[in-house]
Amino acid sequence: MSPAAKSDRAPKESIRAPNLPKGLESRVCPEIVSGIVIDECRIDGCTWSGARGEGVRFDGAHLVGGTFANADLEAVRFTDTLCQKSDLTSIVCRAAKLTRVVFRGCRLTGARMHEAELDSVRFVECQLDYASFAGARFRKVAFESCQLREADFHGADLSGVVFQECTLERADFGRAKLDGANVSSSDIGGITASGQDVRGLVVSRSQAAELAKLFGLVVVD
Repeated sequence: MSPAAKSDRAPKESIRAPNLPKGLESRVCPEIVSGIVIDECRIDGCTWSGARGEGVRFDGAHLVGGTFANADLEAVRFTDTLCQKSDLTSIVCRAAKLTRVVFRGCRLTGARMHEAELDSVRFVECQLDYASFAGARFRKVAFESCQLREADFHGADLSGVVFQECTLERADFGRAKLDGANVSSSDIGGITASGQDVRGLVVSRSQAAELAKLFGLVVVD
């Protein structure tokens, strides 16, 4: 791939990496309760399936493996956090705030992050089919080699978001803000969007022809 092609995919502003302290102490998985702060530690194999809590905070945490499946974390905060190979299937994070976070090799199938705020966040090789980010606000965010079939971005602000080599089949972008969002290397077959929704969306030539058909246009050579 040429340097020019790579630069076309890059966000307008660089994504800031998590600021993780060196030599993190390994910690036993604590019980999730409202208001708990989990900071400056490494936790392997967390067992938070079905956990409930409000105002939970992760700050400077390295989470490896384990599960958050079906957890319900109202107004959770993730700051300077790296989450690797974890199961977050069907997690509910209403009004979550994520700042300088990386999800790598995680399963977020059916995750719900309605009205979330994401700033400097990367999803790398993650499973996000049926995930919902309805009404969320994205700033300096990238999805890299992710599965996002039938993901819901309805009403989200996706300005400048990069979808690099992702599968976005039948994803819902209705009423989303897509100015500067880049899907040019991704599969967008069957997406839901209107002509007004896709204003400013960065697409490849072949995708432009596909979108033209979606909007009822007849393209001739």
